[in-house]
Amino acid sequence: MLQSIADEAERALRLRAAAEHSAVDRILIAQAAANDPRPIDKDALDREVQRLVAQRGCRNGYDEAAIRHFVEQQFRFERATCEMIAGAPDPSPEEIEAFYQENREHFRNPELFHAAHIVKHVNGDQSEEQARAGIEAALAELERGDSFAEVAERHSDCKGNGGDLGKFPAGHMVQEFEDAIRLLEPGQRTGVFRSPFGFHIAELCARIPAAPAGVEEVRGDIRRVFMMRNEHALYLRGVAELRARADIRHVAA
Repeated sequence: MLQSIADEAERALRLRAAAEHSAVDRILIAQAAANDPRPIDKDALDREVQRLVAQRGCRNGYDEAAIRHFVEQQFRFERATCEMIAGAPDPSPEEIEAFYQENREHFRNPELFHAAHIVKHVNGDQSEEQARAGIEAALAELERGDSFAEVAERHSDCKGNGGDLGKFPAGHMVQEFEDAIRLLEPGQRTGVFRSPFGFHIAELCARIPAAPAGVEEVRGDIRRVFMMRNEHALYLRGVAELRARADIRHVAA
C-alpha cells in the first residue's frame, strides 16, 4: 500500500513537472511571436474576428478590440509554431519500407462485412406492435420470393440503396446486429431479430476476413508518423534555443 502511494505521488510530481515545462515552452513561443515585427494578414484576421463575434451572437456584450487582440496573438503563435517545424524532412521510401517490415505484424486490415438490412424502428412515432407488424409484412414478402432490395425500399424505415449498408468493420454495428450476421454465409439472410433500435432483417452480401495490410495500403499512415516525429524534433530544437536565450525563474507562490 505504501509503495502504491509513493508511486502515485511520484507520477503526480512528474505530471506536474511536465505540465510546467510545457507551459513555459508555450510562454516562450508566445513571447517570441509577440515580438515578431511582421504583420498578420489583415483579411484573415478580420474574418476570424467576425466569425467569433457572430458565434457569440447577442448572448453577452463583447469587446471587439479584446477579441481582435486575442485572435492576433493566436495567429502569431500558430505562425511561429509552423515556422519552427517547417522543413521537417519527408521519410525516404527505404525508411518507410524498413518501418513496415519491422512492424508488419501490427498492420492488419480488419474483418469486414457487407450487409443490407430492413429495419422498423420502435420509438415515439411507432409502437412495438406497429414495428413488429411492419417487419413481419416484410418477412412475408421475402419468403414469397421478392428481392431483398425491393422489400427494403417498400418497408424499411431506412430507405435507399435497397437497404445496402456497404462494407463495415467488425464492431461497427450494435452487438445484436453483428451477432445475427455472423451466423450467415454470403447470400443468406436472418429472420426477424431485435436491437435497441427496433426490429431488423439482415442479409449478408459478403464477408472479408482480417488480413495483413500491404505496404502500399499503410504508406500514408507511416509517412504521417515519420512527419510527426520529425516535426516534433524540430519543435524541441526550436524551444531549446528559446530556453537558452531566456531568463526563466520559478517564483514561489
